[in-house]
Formats: sequence, structure tokens, C-alpha cells
Amino acid sequence: MNSASAMPNSGAIPVGSPSEKKPAAPHLDLTSVFRPNCIEMIRSASGKSSVISRLVQTLVCEERVERVHAEEIINGLLERERHGTSAIGKGLAFPHLRTQNVTNFVGAIGVAPDGINFSALDSGLTKLVFLTLSPRDGREQHITLLSRLVALMQSKAVNMQLHHQIRPSDVYDYLTDLDEQSRALTRRG
Repeated sequence: MNSASAMPNSGAIPVGSPSEKKPAAPHLDLTSVFRPNCIEMIRSASGKSSVISRLVQTLVCEERVERVHAEEIINGLLERERHGTSAIGKGLAFPHLRTQNVTNFVGAIGVAPDGINFSALDSGLTKLVFLTLSPRDGREQHITLLSRLVALMQSKAVNMQLHHQIRPSDVYDYLTDLDEQSRALTRRG
């Protein structure tokens, strides 16, 4: 076991020596992580644990997670939430987990137009929940995916646009547009 895998999931990112150059993690399209049928409307009466359970069950129904692993994944996500909320404020939450129970990066999105209590850092209601599951050995891409999601969603224009999408198909279409923009920037740069 290397020292990085022995570290607790504190959220801290170990820094290597400046001379160590790691290859960039491969780009993940948002639409490869979040499939159209994995975007759910969430009622305002829902709480954090019921939203997480529902989104994991959506992944099970869409065969992105095996049913036998659902409870373990839900418990892992809720345990992470007990250590600190994934609701960063501005109506956004990013519950996430690296687990041996998935082989690909998968996710589900909860859309709550009226907002739900997700224990946000700003005490506000959460309107968009981006739940992601990553393979245990995909640490670099896990961090890259979360960083990309947070950066995109903290963009005022993207955040406003997504908060106005009230149908799951609209959210997916918007993610498709973001992927296309990202690929265009990559080709240019």
C-alpha cells in the first residue's frame, strides 16, 4: 500500500515534488458520467438521505450500479456527509464516493426546483445534486471530475442556466452543450 492510499479521505490532495510530472487524467465527458435516465426530479419534502438513496436507486435501475452494492454505496455516501456536507452553497451539492463497486465513473443528478435541505454551507436550499461514484483506483480522474463540476457550476452563467432547467431532458441537453464547448476549447488549446 502506498502512502496516498493509506491517507484518510480528508479531502486533502497530496502534493508531489515539483520534478514529478504526472500525465494529465483523461478527459471525462459529463454525458458519459450522467446519462439521460439518471436525472431525477426531486420533491421539496425530500431530505438528504432520501435524495442520496433515490439517486443511487436510479443508478441501479439504469444498470450503472449493481443492486447488491446499493446499500453499501448509500451508506458510504451518507458516512461522507456525516464528516462534512457536500452542499457547497448557491443551491449546489456534490455527494461523491470512490468505491470498488463501480468500474466506470457514474453519476445521477437530482433537480429540486423548490429546493431541499441538504445542510448547505450557506444554509440555503439545494436545487441541484450531482452524485458521482468513481472507481477506487480512479483517484486522479475523481478529483478532476469533481473540480470540473464545481468550477462549471460556480460559473454564474452556467449556474443560472442550470437552475432554470426544470426538466431532466433540459439538464442533459445543457450538459451536452457544456461537453461540446469543452471539446472545442481542448481542440483550440
